[in-house]
Amino acid sequence: MSANDLDKAEQGAAEKLNKPENGSPEDGKAADGGLEADEVEPKLAPFAGMGKEELLKVSSEPFWVYLRWTLLVLFWLAWIAMLVGAIVIIVTAPRCAPRPELEWWEHGGFLRVFTRSFKDSDGNGVGDLKGIEEKSDYLTDLNVKSLQISAVYSASNFTDVDPAFGTMADFDSLVSTLHDKGLKLVVDFDPNHSGVDHPWFVQSAASKAADNTYKDYYVWADGVVGNPPNNWLSVSGGSAWNYSAARDQWYLHTFQPEQPDLNYRNPDVRAAVKDALRFWAMKGADGFRLTSAKYLVEDSALTDEPANPNYSGDPGKYESLSHPYTTNLDETHTLLQEFRTTLDEFAKDGDSYRLLLTDVMDANVRQVVKYYSSNGTREADIALNYNLLAMQGGGDKPGNKTFGRIQSWLDNLPDGKRANWVIGSESSPRVGGGLYARAANLLLLLLPGTPMAYYGDEIGMADVNGVSTSPMQWNNTDNAGFTNPGVTPWTPLPQNYSAVNVGTQKQDGSSFLSMFQKAAGLRDEPAFQWGGFINALTTDNVLSFKREHAGATSYLVAVNLGGAASSQDYTAAGFPDEGTVALSSGMDRNDEKLKLNAVTLQPGEAIVVSY
Repeated sequence: MSANDLDKAEQGAAEKLNKPENGSPEDGKAADGGLEADEVEPKLAPFAGMGKEELLKVSSEPFWVYLRWTLLVLFWLAWIAMLVGAIVIIVTAPRCAPRPELEWWEHGGFLRVFTRSFKDSDGNGVGDLKGIEEKSDYLTDLNVKSLQISAVYSASNFTDVDPAFGTMADFDSLVSTLHDKGLKLVVDFDPNHSGVDHPWFVQSAASKAADNTYKDYYVWADGVVGNPPNNWLSVSGGSAWNYSAARDQWYLHTFQPEQPDLNYRNPDVRAAVKDALRFWAMKGADGFRLTSAKYLVEDSALTDEPANPNYSGDPGKYESLSHPYTTNLDETHTLLQEFRTTLDEFAKDGDSYRLLLTDVMDANVRQVVKYYSSNGTREADIALNYNLLAMQGGGDKPGNKTFGRIQSWLDNLPDGKRANWVIGSESSPRVGGGLYARAANLLLLLLPGTPMAYYGDEIGMADVNGVSTSPMQWNNTDNAGFTNPGVTPWTPLPQNYSAVNVGTQKQDGSSFLSMFQKAAGLRDEPAFQWGGFINALTTDNVLSFKREHAGATSYLVAVNLGGAASSQDYTAAGFPDEGTVALSSGMDRNDEKLKLNAVTLQPGEAIVVSY
């Protein structure tokens, strides 16, 4: 191609560039303000990204391979670190102690029944075993778990039922019925003495000859110039010795003359009484309340007892002497340890555990709690606590004094042992149906430990002529439903039984009985089963404490034992601003939303507040 031809080709190409696509000559002119040829904006193709081959190629480069592995390793290291940290926290973090498993006598309350006064089934005016069985549904209605009955064996035979209370078949039937209902039966057994008509004593009193097998079954001693062997006194007053002409000796009776003391320094006596315990355990008794426990063994030298320096009354009264030689001897504790070992035989054989309670009334709390164990050896599972029998409403500083009695028992209770509480028995006045009776029973049921309620207290029964063993008041019919109409009960009924009775109170949601049942039901709450006892804001008149357990509803219990209304600010003691009344003694404030900065209680009123 010539130079001329090249010039023409370049000129044609330039003209093509200056022509618009639609061929209009005006569109390519710059005179109308259009763009010059060298100012045309180029059109950009859309970004298509890398293809698969290119990505694989790039990702295979050492840098990206290293980065990926680094991130993967860091991820797993972080995950493992978090897992290890979580495990460490779970293992080392403080945790709530597991709730201890409660034994049957620790979980629920007891009802103490005076057999002669509970229910007469045969119309002779005396309560009996069949009568108790007839009323067994009442026990489940009360929300108690165990029945404790006064002695039903014969004073002349430790292994038979006293005919006044029925037959052995009646006992067997009662045990079966109670066990079918999930209830336990604890029976009284007094190992201190027998009756004078017991074959052992009859033969012992007949002769002191060496060949008399029963010669030393009881505590015998020669007199001193026609007088008793020493100055020991009977609990009922007067000399503790009674003369037997047949032996020309004196026998010891800590209680009545017709109740001669057994001689536990004789191994044959120990063996015989252990066999009696085995007998009733095999019959199905779940436990034993050993009465008169502190009197079982006496000083072998028969040493005179010293005068009580704090006594100034009748010198013939039991209280006129101190009793270091007839009560709480070391040998008594050794004997009780043997009884405990005897009852353990049943648990070892795969049978259920047999409970052992000791009934020791003593003003010295430290002396009483020794009956749980001595020298590290087990004795009683429950040493009955009578500390609250002295509780009185309206007296001098009843709030602080009652708190002190409670705390004294808890402070002296051996480690691992469960507290128990008693506010009534056949040997003490009832709390009665007065102003403070409801509050006292509510307190009994909600303190830490096992409550020992006394029959009739749950409906507000009162003493009759100073006697706390009057017949149970079942309804408003003749004889209160205790025995048949027209029959004279063995001891008088109160005049108010037409109003104060089980039948009437069952129909009244605000009754004493309804309050008792609801309080007993509250015991199933974790705070009352396992929670501690912590003073809330106790004053001279108001006893108040909290029961709380980790992870469960907490409760404030406040009881006005004083003679005037009292208002307290519990928020100042660390309580929340508001709570809900779970139970009130009058059953008139239940479910009330209560401001805890001004809690007012009337005399004798008690409340349980959940928060």
